[in-house]
Amino acid sequence: MSDRIQKNDLYVYDLSDEILSSLQLISFDSDMNEVKVVHSDVEIENKKEIEVKTVPSCASCGINAFPNDNSDPRYHFKTDLHKFNIKRRVYGLSPVDEQEFRQLIKSKETATAEDSDSDSLSGEDDETDEIEEDDISTRGGEQLTAILEHELQDLMINDNQTGPVSHLNTQSPLIFMHSAELSGPRIFGAYKVLFNAEELKCPLKSIHHWKNQDKTEHFSVLFMIGGGHFAGAVVSHQKIPTNGNNKNKYILSLQEQSVQFLEQKTFHRYTTRRKQGGSQSANDNAKGKANSAGSTLRRYNEAALKADIQALLKDWEPYIAKCDNIFIRANSVTDRKIFLDNTCISKTDVKLKSFPFTTMRPSSNELRRAWVQLTYLSITDKPQPKVKKLQTDHSKNKPRKLTNSPTPVPLKTEDEQHTEKLISFIQKSKAPLLISYIKKNNLDVNITLQPSSEYHHTPTMLHYASSHGLKHMVLVLLSTLKADPTITNNVGKTAWDLASDTMVKETFQLARYNLGESFTDWEQSHVSGALSAEQIDERHKKIALEEEKEKKDLIEKELQAAKERIKEEKDAKRGPGMKLGAASSNVQINLNSLTDDQRMRLMREQRARAAEARMKRFSGN
Repeated sequence: MSDRIQKNDLYVYDLSDEILSSLQLISFDSDMNEVKVVHSDVEIENKKEIEVKTVPSCASCGINAFPNDNSDPRYHFKTDLHKFNIKRRVYGLSPVDEQEFRQLIKSKETATAEDSDSDSLSGEDDETDEIEEDDISTRGGEQLTAILEHELQDLMINDNQTGPVSHLNTQSPLIFMHSAELSGPRIFGAYKVLFNAEELKCPLKSIHHWKNQDKTEHFSVLFMIGGGHFAGAVVSHQKIPTNGNNKNKYILSLQEQSVQFLEQKTFHRYTTRRKQGGSQSANDNAKGKANSAGSTLRRYNEAALKADIQALLKDWEPYIAKCDNIFIRANSVTDRKIFLDNTCISKTDVKLKSFPFTTMRPSSNELRRAWVQLTYLSITDKPQPKVKKLQTDHSKNKPRKLTNSPTPVPLKTEDEQHTEKLISFIQKSKAPLLISYIKKNNLDVNITLQPSSEYHHTPTMLHYASSHGLKHMVLVLLSTLKADPTITNNVGKTAWDLASDTMVKETFQLARYNLGESFTDWEQSHVSGALSAEQIDERHKKIALEEEKEKKDLIEKELQAAKERIKEEKDAKRGPGMKLGAASSNVQINLNSLTDDQRMRLMREQRARAAEARMKRFSGN
């Protein structure tokens, strides 16, 4: 950022006068080439003086006043120069003056003469070398029309590959603008989503209008949802003054501190399957409805999250009806439907937009950061034009095909052919075919795989099977084929060192137990202590029990939290004078979503608590 520009001066709804007056919109063709365009935006409303043209002029040709002679000014509008500039203006190109127009015609006529037959030009060269200056601006006819059409083709105006010129041809979420306040090739960028369809046609006029409007009456609504987290806010376009704030004292930047929230709300529900990812509804749609306490709890929380959000939308309906923009960040279709199904937000609302950049977990601070990124001009580089392949006529310079000299294909060596077969058997875990192929071709089980440049990290079959997690093939290579586990690769790692899976390492330890300590130097192979199949099974059972216990503890914790929420909701809804029957019916509805074991456990806890309460009352008396 330039030293002359402060970040606070780049707020798009309240740009500083210096930056605002220096902005120049950049237009591009469809190939992302910058094109200079004379923009016809309406004059700014706060301009104090308007120049009144009292002399004849031509905006298409860039002539402010005609020469003060006795000629009729209307004569200019009949010339080919004026007609040519009108065509250029239609396609957004700058006009040419009379001298450039003469040079253009002369160059085109010269090119036409060179392409014509020499016999037809022999008697006309002396007559067409020079063009009368007095006659150039009034010259017409078929020849000049062809020259103008050829010029338009050279400019690629009528070419479909270029297309119309516009400031929206950026293939970027930004609109780009030049500014004299920036040094070097840097330019400003503003997000397109801030403008509606009409404002996008004249973005500079819209930015001037935003600066002059009463920003206290304009606001936008932001929503983010993901992973059970929700954050929403109503943001005023009027900033909060931050003069005197210490930036280092806060986690937020000064720009984020200046964001004014008229309303905000955040909450979280447990809806995501832990350690596995994804919502419960997505898992049910993919694999069918699961029947567990955790899945039941997540389904309940998904419904509760939807109800909470839609209740908030109903409360904020007056804001949503009058806001300028509605930004929603919802990664899944299910989350997006929460805002659009049976709510005050219509799917066809032109104010409905998405964040044009990646956002983090929904929170109040993330809403502030996203609003700052949206509403402050960014300083960036101008986009690069597309690289187009030159279309040339290959028919004349087309090389001859050499039919008798085909490109030689290098033949595979015998070791490379064996390697291809062996790796195919290992990848498909076809142990009988692997053993048969090795015995049939009398191969060494420790054969070095070829080519070595491709298998330098896994030089042997044992290395390859270990690094790819093929535990069955590791056991076959060690126990059946007696592969050497002490061989190292180019960086000194054995097959054991390449195993990243615990199951594969247990296979090495099982092979060590089966082969015995006298088979090889196991310390050199880096394989850990030997384990029998029974010991491995006991280890797996122990791990499974620990995971089951952890899972049960988690379910108990979530059930306890659910019971406390149910009790709080029941106490809030019950009020004074509520009948016992009504309370029991609500509890019965909640119990229907639990399994039989869970229901019995919950009822035992409730009876125990009731007994404790009675004993406390009796002891108090």
